[in-house]
Amino acid sequence: MVRLIMGVGLTQVGFHLFIVSLPLALLAAGRPDAGIGALMGVAALTQVAAAFVAGGLIDRFGGRLVLLGGATAFLSASALLVSGVAVADGSITPLVAVRVLQGIGIAACMPAALSLVPGMVPALRLAPALAVVGVAANMSLALSPPISLAVLHGASLQVVAAMAMAGVAAGVVLVWPLGRADQAARSAGPRVSRTFRPAWRRAWAAPLAMSALFVAHWGVLTGYLPQRATADGADVGLFFTADAIGVLLARIPAGMLVERLGPRLLIVAGLAVTIAGLLVLLLPPTTPLLLAAGAATGIGAALIVPPVTFELSRRSDDSDRGSAFALFAVAFSVGVALGSIGIAPIFDRVGFEVALVAGIGACILAAVLAVVDPELRRQPAQARA
Repeated sequence: MVRLIMGVGLTQVGFHLFIVSLPLALLAAGRPDAGIGALMGVAALTQVAAAFVAGGLIDRFGGRLVLLGGATAFLSASALLVSGVAVADGSITPLVAVRVLQGIGIAACMPAALSLVPGMVPALRLAPALAVVGVAANMSLALSPPISLAVLHGASLQVVAAMAMAGVAAGVVLVWPLGRADQAARSAGPRVSRTFRPAWRRAWAAPLAMSALFVAHWGVLTGYLPQRATADGADVGLFFTADAIGVLLARIPAGMLVERLGPRLLIVAGLAVTIAGLLVLLLPPTTPLLLAAGAATGIGAALIVPPVTFELSRRSDDSDRGSAFALFAVAFSVGVALGSIGIAPIFDRVGFEVALVAGIGACILAAVLAVVDPELRRQPAQARA
């Protein structure tokens, strides 16, 4: 588990180091806000398609191989920036290629890592173990934005990309020996996948829909908040750091509470906290407000993701759990794409505040779905069944 946790955290810098640094580099190069938001959303759009393929690949070949493939995509994306093939003020095509490769990487790595966990821990420890692996990615998110901003301001986007390559390479070294754990996860049940398409169960529909609705606000924030905050002199890097710290503080306790309180209560509570943080962002941005909003959105996400991943695992078996986690990544991608690319054509007219209100509305719909889903009405003791 230690190798997996550290490996996941390091490979994720291939994505998280660019959340703030890339849009600000594009802004400095004179690109318009709508174009920046659309370009940042390319990764999410790619993730939708790539995660469908990743699900079938995990079910067929195991999580370790797919995790290493995702890391290779991260390395390739950073190599385009390090080599100067992709530059902020250059052709848009190489920049699109960077985001496509980063989307492939994020689509493959986390579902593959989560699929390895059942082969490493007893069933009674599954929910906390899934949360711990998620925390590794959150740690990457906590540290990457401020570090990338400091490097961007002191050096260049190329140096940020070189740092990403070093981190991902270290993650590959840690993940490489996990073949035994991968075999344990794959041999725990029948392997029924015969194609590269993911499996599907109707029981997954509600958790996946909740995930897509909940995360739509993140597309708005990653696509447009850096430009808005920077224009008002606020430190947007601290928002993402506060968000990640909020997740770090709450995610493991949330994982431990899933079986005691039941998933529905945690999901609804997480959505309420998230909405409170988003309401703060409707005010003119200042660094203290960004810190408060980031902490709220992070804690909200920490309360939502563990029960959702636990439910997907519970509603799956070893023959299709990789597909369930891959479709979870698809749901997140769809939500992010709706908030970033979906709003880009009309962003200049509706503005940041209207886009964020739409994200708040999506969170409300997710809460309604959590309340009416019959599977989530189980009592806490039933969650262990």
